[in-house]
Amino acid sequence: MNADTVLSPVLGPEFASGAPVQVHRLDAAPKRVPFRVRQVDGDPRVPDRARQLEELGFFPGEEVMVMARGVPGADPLVVRIGQSTFALRRAEAACVRVEPMPRPAAG
Repeated sequence: MNADTVLSPVLGPEFASGAPVQVHRLDAAPKRVPFRVRQVDGDPRVPDRARQLEELGFFPGEEVMVMARGVPGADPLVVRIGQSTFALRRAEAACVRVEPMPRPAAG
């Protein structure tokens, strides 16, 4: 297991097997793939960043998706959280750790 692989206490019984869940930073998430916010990290260079992101709705368990990336340099990112859409700088998105959404049960 690497440093970005964790077991998720947020996900439901579909992950009860104890298998590792891959955690990504939002700035590295692929476009149009739904993720769930795992945690918001602080930024020592910007002490209020975690609070600012939480005020926008970045809470553990919320669904989030990168909708688009700016050109050139992939900055800013267009991000949908819940029913809201925001433009985030990559440095801001790097503070948000996300994990894959659970797949619907077959059948």
